[in-house]
Amino acid sequence: MGTISRFARIDRKFAWSFLGFVLAVIFGGIALYTEFIRDSNPLLKYHIIGNTKILDVKEDVGGLAIVYNNEDIRKSHKTLSVLALKIVNEGRSAVLKGYYDPAAPLGFSINSGEIIKGEVIAASTSYLRSNAKLKIADPKTGEFSEVILEPGEWFTVKCLILNPEDIALSVEPKGKVAAVSKLILIDELAGETEEPFWARVVSGSLGVQLLRVPVYFLGFILAMVAIFAPIAIVSNFIGERRRRKTIRQFKSYSDSKYDDVNAPLYEFYEKADLSILVRLRQVVTDEEKFASGMKSYSDFESKRGSDLTSEDTFVGIAMETPPHIRERFNRPAVLFHRLVELGVVVKEGDTFRKDEPKVKAMNEFIEFALIKES
Repeated sequence: MGTISRFARIDRKFAWSFLGFVLAVIFGGIALYTEFIRDSNPLLKYHIIGNTKILDVKEDVGGLAIVYNNEDIRKSHKTLSVLALKIVNEGRSAVLKGYYDPAAPLGFSINSGEIIKGEVIAASTSYLRSNAKLKIADPKTGEFSEVILEPGEWFTVKCLILNPEDIALSVEPKGKVAAVSKLILIDELAGETEEPFWARVVSGSLGVQLLRVPVYFLGFILAMVAIFAPIAIVSNFIGERRRRKTIRQFKSYSDSKYDDVNAPLYEFYEKADLSILVRLRQVVTDEEKFASGMKSYSDFESKRGSDLTSEDTFVGIAMETPPHIRERFNRPAVLFHRLVELGVVVKEGDTFRKDEPKVKAMNEFIEFALIKES
């Protein structure tokens, strides 16, 4: 049996005719996510990597004076701090020079005090080391030069700040860059992330949230297919091999006297399951069930015509179809149809009769298989 036909039979058994549609939807969903949902814009983050007081004298020391611009810093209850910021593009596209808004330059501001001095001290590329600059726009504001910032690139600035000793120094990003919806500040010294976990989970517009639902659902289906499809294929292969072994053992046990009679039964058993054969035996050995099945099958045949036995017309009648599909059909008619296909029941005119030798052969095989599978 070829690989293609084997997979086709497994597809019918597990109702995987829907699998092609699911896979098409999944990969379509991935394309939709890649094209419309996934954020491909630049993402600028300010990382606070240093915020240290370099002047913090609490006790009065006679004769000690620290003066800046003719002002005694200690007597004014001020302190000197060094602030280090790392600006990183963590997005999927570059920040180009045309993205900057001259009316709102990219930079930062501090909450109190004044910036005495500032400079770029490190960068990820030689271009940024040469071109990234920090300008002190006013005592509380620093502005960056307009530089191209590719994904993953960064530069670091260091500032000397004179600020009141009783006020904690804080930083706020400022400016406007096209395609950047928000400038994110991360205080690495405080161990904080840019957003709490649940804030990141529900972040995005209403449209993004609505589109996430089918994408995550399809992703879940894809994961389930990837997990269970190999299991189902292996399980089906092992089951078929076990059933073929049972057939060989029965042939040896019965000295092949039923080989010709049971040939259709062997083929059906190899593809299907023993429990189905047990149900078929119940129909053919129980007179009440046999009469009910014959009537249901006859009624169905008279309504649908002679093409009832066509594989294409009588969809789902094969007993290897999934239970939820079989339930849509008249169960006695389905079972009786299978008995007719196996030749265990033969049509004579307007009625049906049992082929007793085949009934006997089927019964012996089922008893043998039940012992082997128990």
